[in-house]
Amino acid sequence: MSFEAAVGRIDQILQLQQQLLNPASLMAGQTSTSATGTASADTSGTGASSDFASMLASAQGLTGTSATTGTGLTSTASGVSSVTGGSAAGAENPQVQAMVNEANSLVGKPYVYGGGHSGWGPQAGYDCSGFVSAVLHAGGYLSSPQDTVTLPSQPGMESGPGQYVTVYDRALSGENGHVIIDINGQFYESGGEHGSWGGGGGVEKIDTPSAAYLATFPTILHPAGL
Repeated sequence: MSFEAAVGRIDQILQLQQQLLNPASLMAGQTSTSATGTASADTSGTGASSDFASMLASAQGLTGTSATTGTGLTSTASGVSSVTGGSAAGAENPQVQAMVNEANSLVGKPYVYGGGHSGWGPQAGYDCSGFVSAVLHAGGYLSSPQDTVTLPSQPGMESGPGQYVTVYDRALSGENGHVIIDINGQFYESGGEHGSWGGGGGVEKIDTPSAAYLATFPTILHPAGL
């Protein structure tokens, strides 16, 4: 390699380093403007500068400063973090949104033992399972209102926590049983134990309950697919 070619390659490397720091310069680096104002192709180095710079810029998206990729993920210096997971993705799911809308529409209804079990129409009040049944039905689950004992065995209900919706069930009969629901990180409850998180009244939004309270629900469920 001649001295002039070596100098040209050094200039090319310096340009690529600048492009790493300023990706916007990639487009500018592909064309240069002469003193007469005429745009000409970048012919410095080997002529493959544009392709090499594009590859470096792509690598920068994973290892350099943050950049948003076409998949909805934000690339950072430490790796890739999701900007559409969890709550955002759940909010875009029509079933999840239908459950949120139903739960919010019932907030403020009083606790009534047996309430919500006479059908899917408007109710004067709701007990815990009547409320959760109405919310699940709004998302396309349950053919009829269920109590805490029958809920786990219903078609469409699966064991374990869900990605967007999780039901915490204490499958006991009568007032000893209880059930609450978490939709996209927001807990809802009718009745139950009052704590620092709220609860103990009619249908209401509550903060995330304590681990001790959640431990009183031995059965954890989620609607299939959510």
